[in-house]
Amino acid sequence: MNIRQVKEFFEDKKNTPCPLTERLIKAGYQQTSDGYIDLAKKRGITVDYTKAEPIQYWHLIEEYIPSVPENKMFSKSIVCGELIFWMAEVSKAVSESELEDLLEGISADGDKSSTPLEYDRIKWNKEIQNLCFDAIVNTVEKQ
Repeated sequence: MNIRQVKEFFEDKKNTPCPLTERLIKAGYQQTSDGYIDLAKKRGITVDYTKAEPIQYWHLIEEYIPSVPENKMFSKSIVCGELIFWMAEVSKAVSESELEDLLEGISADGDKSSTPLEYDRIKWNKEIQNLCFDAIVNTVEKQ
């Protein structure tokens, strides 16, 4: 799956409901710095996990895709859990019940002594990728 395929598949998904992704981010599962977060701040885009902002559509379509050649492969080097989770939800590549189970596992594992909750992002990004990435590729390539 290359970047052009990703763009063509997801570019019309801006207004697709993503309640599970919103719950995940509002629970504090969002990058805190670097990458898309720093770019959003530079561009004056709201960064607030309690509002699930910036939205993952912006992350993919307006931040990531313009920065890479269209023929580049969208590979497993993409590790942002909230982005992959969103892609799986809006594409319906992974069932709602499987995403719900994953969301519950992540939420239960958050460090409750901090606000926002702190998560083992290396562990959970890998779990998200393991469940979702190949399913997303299969869904996009069938289009």
